[in-house]
This record gives sequence, C-alpha cells and structure tokens, in this order.
Amino acid sequence: MFRYAEVLVDVANRRLDQSYYYLIPESFDLKIGMRVLVNLRHRMVQGLVVNMTDDLPDELALVKFKPVLEIVDKDSLIPPDLIELAHWLAQTTICSVAQSLHTVWPLLKGKAEEWVILLAALEDSDVQTLQWLDPDAFRAIKVLTRARSKEISLKTFLKRADISGAMLEKLLQHGWVKKETRFVVRGGGSEIKIAQKKEPPAGSFSENQLKEHQEDTLPSQTWSAGLLADYLYEELGAKEHNTSTGRTYELTGEQVRTVKNVLTALAEGSSQTVLLHGVTGSGKTDVYLELIAHVLAQGGDAILLVPEISLTSQVAGYFETQFGDRVIILHSGLRPREKMKAWEHILAGQKRIVIGARSAVFAPLPNLRLIILDEEHDGAYKQDENPKYHARDVARQRMEQLKGVVLLGSATPSLEAYAAAQSGKISLLTMTRRIGESILPPVEIVDMRKELLTGNRGIFSLLLQKKLRERLEWGEQSMLFLNRRGYSTFVACRECGYVVSCPNCDIALTYHSQGQAMRCHYCNHKELPPLTCPECASRYIRFFGQGTQRVEEELQGLLPEASILRLDFDTTRSGEAHRLILESFRRQEASILVGTQMMAKGLDFSNVTLVGVITADQTLNMPDFRARERTFQLLTQVAGRAGRSTKPGEVVIQTYSPTDGAIVRAARHDFQGFFREEIRYRKERKYPPYTHIVRVLLLHEKEERVIKGANDLWACLKQGMQDPKFGNNELGILGPAPAVLSRLKNQWRWQISVKGRRLDLLRAFLHQGVQRFSQGSASRGVILNIEVDPLSN
Repeated sequence: MFRYAEVLVDVANRRLDQSYYYLIPESFDLKIGMRVLVNLRHRMVQGLVVNMTDDLPDELALVKFKPVLEIVDKDSLIPPDLIELAHWLAQTTICSVAQSLHTVWPLLKGKAEEWVILLAALEDSDVQTLQWLDPDAFRAIKVLTRARSKEISLKTFLKRADISGAMLEKLLQHGWVKKETRFVVRGGGSEIKIAQKKEPPAGSFSENQLKEHQEDTLPSQTWSAGLLADYLYEELGAKEHNTSTGRTYELTGEQVRTVKNVLTALAEGSSQTVLLHGVTGSGKTDVYLELIAHVLAQGGDAILLVPEISLTSQVAGYFETQFGDRVIILHSGLRPREKMKAWEHILAGQKRIVIGARSAVFAPLPNLRLIILDEEHDGAYKQDENPKYHARDVARQRMEQLKGVVLLGSATPSLEAYAAAQSGKISLLTMTRRIGESILPPVEIVDMRKELLTGNRGIFSLLLQKKLRERLEWGEQSMLFLNRRGYSTFVACRECGYVVSCPNCDIALTYHSQGQAMRCHYCNHKELPPLTCPECASRYIRFFGQGTQRVEEELQGLLPEASILRLDFDTTRSGEAHRLILESFRRQEASILVGTQMMAKGLDFSNVTLVGVITADQTLNMPDFRARERTFQLLTQVAGRAGRSTKPGEVVIQTYSPTDGAIVRAARHDFQGFFREEIRYRKERKYPPYTHIVRVLLLHEKEERVIKGANDLWACLKQGMQDPKFGNNELGILGPAPAVLSRLKNQWRWQISVKGRRLDLLRAFLHQGVQRFSQGSASRGVILNIEVDPLSN
C-alpha cells in the first residue's frame, strides 16, 4: 500500500501557494510537522508535511507521483494544532498558507544550504605534500582552517578558495573535506543549525527507483487567492530568570470575585472568552498573576500578552518575583540563538509562562489553558503585514482548539469586545474601584481657543503652567502627553504656502532639533531644512506645529529649575533606553516626563500627581470612523497615570474641541456613556461591530498602473455582485479611491473596501473577485494588500 504526503512547499510564488502530494518511500519514518526536501519544477525545495494519507481521490488514482527525497528533521518540528491554526489564519486573513506557517512557526524560516567541513589537519603529512604537488588543493584546505569551527558554506568556500568544481570533488574523494546539507535560521547576523543530514537517510530512493516515477506532482488544495504582499516576521527571543518569592500582594474583594469567575470558566473545560473591564489602577495585573498561579497548579500553561515589546521586561519582572524561572519572554529584540533556545525550553516544558507582544500568542506551550490580553483595546495587537491577524482572534481560535479560556483586560475595552459582552457572546466581569485609598483623578478641560483670546499663544495653558509649578514646589512629579514626536510637524513657506514633503511619500517632513534635520516617519528619508523656499525662493521658511522635542525645549525655558526626561521613539532607539528612562523617572531623578502614547500603557509611578495632555485633538481629527474611540481610550489611559498611590492626582486636558463627546466622557471617566453614544453612531452608519469591512490596498510605483488596477478590480467585484449568493446579502463596495497616504515609500496606493454583515460571504466574494482580477493584464506588477476589519485607514 502506497502512502502519500501532503507537502506545503516553501516557495515565494503566489501561483505555487498550495500543497502537493508526494510518494513516501516505504522506509521513511515520516510524521506530520516534519520538513522534507522535494522536487518541484526541476528544482529541490523545502516543504512541510501537513498531512499523510493512503487514500487518494479517484481522479488521482492513475497518477504517478514524485517521491519525497529527504527528511530534514529528526522529529516533528511543528505540532498538528499549530498547522491547523496556520490554515485557519490563511483563510481568515486571506493570505498565503506559507506566510501563515512562517508566522505561526518562525523556525520554518530555515533554508537549505550546502556546507563544507574540514576533516584533515593542516599538519598531516599528505596535506603538507600538497604545497608542492597541488597548491590549489592546499590553498583550499588553508581557507577552511581559518574558518570558525573549520566549516564554511559551499558558496563562500568556492569564492574564497577560488577553485573549480572538479577540485572540490577531488577534496571530497580524498576524504579531506565533506559536504553537508544544513537548514539554518538566519537573523541578526548569525545562523542556527536546525538539523543536519550528514548521510542520506535510510530508505532514500535509488536512481532506478526515481526513474520509475513520472514528473507529475498535482496540487491537492489551493488555500488562497494567491495574493502578493510584503510581510515581516516578528522574531522571538527569550531571557531566563531563576529567582522566586512568595505572594507579594493581597487581593481585594473585587479581585477575588473576578478570579473565582474565571476559574469557574476554566474548570468547565470548554472554550470561553471573558472580558475584564477594570478601571485604571484596579489591580488587573494581580488578577492575572493569581489566575496563572492556579493554572500552573493544575498542570497547565499560560500566555500573557502586552501590547508593546517595551512593556515585557517591566511585566515579566513582576511575574518573576512570583514564579521564578518558569517565566520566559518572547519578543523581537533578542538574538536568533536566544530565540531558538526559548522555543526549545517551551517545547520541553521547562518554561510554563510566556510573556510577550503580539506574536507570543503562537508560543507552543504543551498544556496551554489560558491566554490573557492586557490592554486588549490596543491597536498594536493587529499586525500590519501579512498575515494581518489580530492577536485577540488568534487567541480565541487557539482556545477553541484546546478548550481553554481567553481573558481580555482593559480599562477602555474596544467597542467590538464590549458589544460582544453586552450581547452575551462573551462573558463580562467588572472592577470599578482602584486599589487602596486612591481614587480616579479629577479632570479639567482647558479651551485653548480662549487661551488665544487672552493673548497666550504658547504651548502651555495658564492653568497647566500653574499646576506644573505647584508640583515642583511640592516635590511631586508630572507627566505631559503629546502623541507626536519631533520638534515641528511640518516646515512651510509663509509666502507661497509650500510645504516640504518627502520625495518618496505623500507626507510632510517632520523637523527634529536633534541633528537639525527633517525626517519622514514612514521611510526615514532625511534632509536638511532649506534656507529659502524651493518653490518661490522666499526666505520666510518657518517651522509649524509641535512635537515632543519642542514641548521639552519650551518647558525647559518655562521651568529652568525642572529636570525633564523625554520618552518617545527617538529617545528609545537603543535596546535599554526605554527601561533606563523609566527607571530614572521612578527614582525621581526627573520631575517631569514628556512623551508620546508610550506613556499611556501600563506605567505606575506613585509620585505622579499631575498629567497634562498638550493637544487632545490630534487623534480626534483623523479621517477614520474609529477616531473618537481612540481619542477616548488614549485620554482615559493617560489620565489613569495620575494619583495611583496615596497622593491624589489631577489631569489637565488642553483642546480646541472642549464640547466633543469623546473628550467630555473621558474627563468624566464615563465609559458607559461613551459606549452608548458611539455604538448608536456605529449602528446608524453600519460600521463595525454591526458590519465587517475588508479593505484591498493596491500598490504600484506608477500612478497610472495602480489607478487602472483599482478600476479593473472594482469592475471584477461589481461583476461578482451578479451572483445570487452575493447580490442578495447587502454587500457594499466603497471606492476605488486614493488611500489616506496616497504615496508611501515610492509606491502609489489606491484602495477598495467591501462592507457586509457576514464575514464568510465577504471573504468568498473577495476571493472570487481577486481571482478574476488576477487573470487580467491590469494585475501585472500590482501588489494587493488585503486586510479584514482594518483598525486604521
């Protein structure tokens, strides 16, 4: 009886994004999840075994298949449940299965390479005689002796030794060197051996056996529309710790009740999602810690996700005081060897708690029972590159597979999550009180229009100036928030209105005082500010707008006695900078911290009693239906940094829109009121959560090509509306239109959005339209970037 392996080939080609059947040699001990070498279109490629069968469809009964050539791994590299998850991810995000597998299991990034290893020693007598008999061979051996561990890639060896293929064969025949096929994971300038094949595995096909099989290799299943898009891998890393102490916290009544409810859900042994709505400072972290302790006591494992890599060390440090070296961190800031080691520890069961950013949701814990998303509302949980998944959705799917619990925690839940809780689709728990004696801080809204009328044209209102001085006198600390880094938001001519823009992107350059240069925050293009206007030659070139650098500079002029720290992307480029800035502020070495939205997430300083929001209107005026939700969340989270200990706090919000509902509700800490207003607006406009949106972004270096592609795709989608299964389901097509950023990194960008209530129909409709579009000439060279329920325009 013949057995067949369904192999997903690792080829970056949308036409080959599918699995193929290969014949399994009888002596091969092959398992699902192993990598193999197979022949595809006359070249050897790597693939992953995703299924095995001896029962092919009738239409394939007479087909002769190519054999599996070689097994790469000693055992399964990826568990079957994660293979299943990768297929789900590809289908739900409308991307290739290969991209999904690489995201779910980053170790699959390993590639086959030929290596040459030195067997002989330079001092051997027969090698020494080569100096006179065969100088080329001797030179080649000397090249290997200088290499690390006396081994080098074949490509590099041939280049450095400057020898022919015939000379290499001579070295091999004499036993001076040997060749190996290795699979390495690259990154950070180093490489990791995943597996080595020094000899062909037992049962490899002989040349005669290979001739018995035809070149036919048939696809077994096509998983996506074959969409071509760029993607990045969020790499994984780890850090080990070995200290542990007993419990260092006491739970409040609200915390105890919350823990009991989640433990009840865990005990039921079914897949459940629980939303924990707890105000800032209510002690959600201690609830997470207590739940994880119970899970570990029952033999289970847990994942705790935080929205930013910069938060992992702070959170992990707290958890390590309770759990010691059972905690491991996964994020993209560590070297490849550390990342590999982390996965080995997790697979071996040595690490039971994974703390990390978005991609840690895929951690292969053997007994996963609980996944927690802290600050579940945060947009950082949505990946920008293919596959464009949301960690919340992946967590729910994993727990659906494994019958565990997903806990979503936030002081400002996303409207989608809270609406799901209100409708009974998920459970809702609330914590309404801060821990100890602290209370939510009072908030004052300052109308900056009135400040202008009184003659104050500066960044800081008179009220904020007064309160900053008071904190300095009292020895207390302040935090000032502005969600824009840099010094000035744009550089323009006051005579003709010309704005200096990035040559690669349709966006104004931001001036940075450090380095005295203008920079694009999208492609990192840099240039010096002009002395005269490039358009009209006027000398009236000025800096407009304000960023964190300018706030810091003007604050230093206003309060010269104050010590000031700045927390933004520019000050935290180095790995340790973020931690060092926060530790310095915690030690009260600075009285004021100026920063961007980095400050809104998870920071707890007992001496901070004042939070000032410089401009609350920035997110409010974005061209996005979620702008008001983001504004409310950001203001509420930032305000929550004040008065978290025994000292009472205050918040000052400066705005030009003092009556806007999002700002007013945030000032009152009124989530319920904001939710009622916003959900009514979403329902009237048929926005999520009442519908789903799938956006197709088309990219090309030539504007006319992307416009033609967008119009042709629109025509293909309109044609699909004639299909009865789509035309009668309230599907709507929006566009085509230029994207909000119509040109980015030398790519012109147009978009089409499709809106509907049933996500399965939306995916099928778009799949059909894209397939039809890909068959036409307008699709050539046009990149399609598809996103389900995008969080931004």
